[in-house]
Amino acid sequence: MYNRYEKLTGKPRHVAILGLGLVALFWVIDAAMDSFGFKEGTFTKELLAPTFHNLWERLLFICFLMLFISYVNIVIRSRDRLMEALNAATLKAEEERARSEAIIAAIGDGLSIQDTDFRVLYQNEKHKELVGGDFAGRYCYEAYTCQDRVCPECPVAMCYRDGLIHKVEKVPSAQVKYRYIEITASPLRDSSGRVIAGIEIIRDMSQHKQAEEALEGQARFLQKLIDTIPSPIFYKDAQYRFVGCNAAFEECIGLAREQVIGKTFHEFLPRELADTYHRKDVELFEHPGIQVYEAEIQCATGCRRDVIFSKATLTGTGDILAGMVGVVIDITERKVSEDKIRSLNKDLAFRAAELAATNRELEAFSSSVSHDLRSPLTGIFSAAQLLKEIAHRTLDETGRTLVQAICTACENMEELIEALLSLSRVTRGEMSRVECDMSELAGVFASELQLAEPTRPVEFAIDPGLTDNGDPRLIRSLLENLLRNAWKYTRKVAKARIEFGASEVGGERVYFVRDNGAGFDMAKADRLFKPFQRLHDNGDFKGTGIGLATARRIVERHGGRVWGEGEVGHGATFFFTLK
Repeated sequence: MYNRYEKLTGKPRHVAILGLGLVALFWVIDAAMDSFGFKEGTFTKELLAPTFHNLWERLLFICFLMLFISYVNIVIRSRDRLMEALNAATLKAEEERARSEAIIAAIGDGLSIQDTDFRVLYQNEKHKELVGGDFAGRYCYEAYTCQDRVCPECPVAMCYRDGLIHKVEKVPSAQVKYRYIEITASPLRDSSGRVIAGIEIIRDMSQHKQAEEALEGQARFLQKLIDTIPSPIFYKDAQYRFVGCNAAFEECIGLAREQVIGKTFHEFLPRELADTYHRKDVELFEHPGIQVYEAEIQCATGCRRDVIFSKATLTGTGDILAGMVGVVIDITERKVSEDKIRSLNKDLAFRAAELAATNRELEAFSSSVSHDLRSPLTGIFSAAQLLKEIAHRTLDETGRTLVQAICTACENMEELIEALLSLSRVTRGEMSRVECDMSELAGVFASELQLAEPTRPVEFAIDPGLTDNGDPRLIRSLLENLLRNAWKYTRKVAKARIEFGASEVGGERVYFVRDNGAGFDMAKADRLFKPFQRLHDNGDFKGTGIGLATARRIVERHGGRVWGEGEVGHGATFFFTLK
């Protein structure tokens, strides 16, 4: 019966039991009232076998009672369902709130909500960190800036006024550790569209600003760097528009950088000239890489200059063509110099040909004179020798002295002619350069000198193993002239010493011939290597004045240098180099 009742009424079992209990209680009470109150019969009779009238009243009341219990049960069930729905909604709201707070906390930006009186209603943890504390319930202008009114630039106030989103950047107060912050304020509206609060988002822009400042500093440095370059430099984007240039380019075209950036050549150059430049730019973009060509340009001053355009394409992300960079190299002076050099070379070639012809004539003349002088000189010398032999007894002392003077002069003249021929020979003919053993050549000639005058006590000190590239014939003549010069000027020294060696000076090998002989006055050093110039009296040291001049010609033919150092009475040193 209980299950059927529960099924019909939809009430739980305990409600059905409560209803049956109330019915039984009512039945007993009504039977007692009918029996004892109205004296209609015995209690037992009224309880177990009431009259029809009493039975009908009791059943009618029981029906009303059951209907009332059912209504109460329905009300209770409705209340329970509403409570369950309310609890579920509350739980879901808490979950949504927790989820929203977790999302807000994970944003990384500071977020706060302020009412229309600028009272802080909510702050997330990042916002507390950025503004330096928890200021919920306080006015924002008091908490953030310690003022008694709203800041004039407050973005929340601006969004309250016009209902739009506002963004500002500012440097926070000194107690905040961040250098730059960005504040974004947006209005919060109710269902009717009325602004009821403001949402403030604060983002730390310190690193971003520092990166921007670093990039700006780098850009200024690079601009300053290219401004110091004297050649005009420019760079364009893929649409042929200028995006930058240096001071030299501004000076060249006569326009400031601001008048050039963002424009193409067609916007500030004559059409014909701009078309010429544009065709070259198109050609470079069609064949990316490096483009170099010569051209003539007209500067802002009106002068025309010969230049070289050197341009290269620039690529961006994914190797996409991003633009070009170009350098304009002024070669006008170089062109002028090249023309001058060509003219000078032509003139030099002409003069060289003239000089070669003159040298050939001088060599021919020298050879002719030398040979032509020898015939009469030989005749004079022979006649003097014959006169000396035939008239030796008939001539007095003065006559014999004069005849001897003639013979000596002839011998000196013969020696001079031979020296002239030697000097002429070293200046002509092709050189054949091979590896020469300098030490051996010097040693051989030193031995020849000692054999020629074995009674002279001269010590030679020759460094071994010195080799160099040169013409063997000319190198031997060079060493002979320098060693003979040292041999001659040590004649009056009791313990003569002659050295030949080499040393490294500034990465160059420098040879030297040193003696401890008569030396010379450095004030007259400029006359050392000139032909027929002698620094000593011929009576003290015989010579022709040709030996050192010959040595100089040989060194110069080898591309080297020769010079001398000395001191009167303390010897001399002659240095030379070969290339």
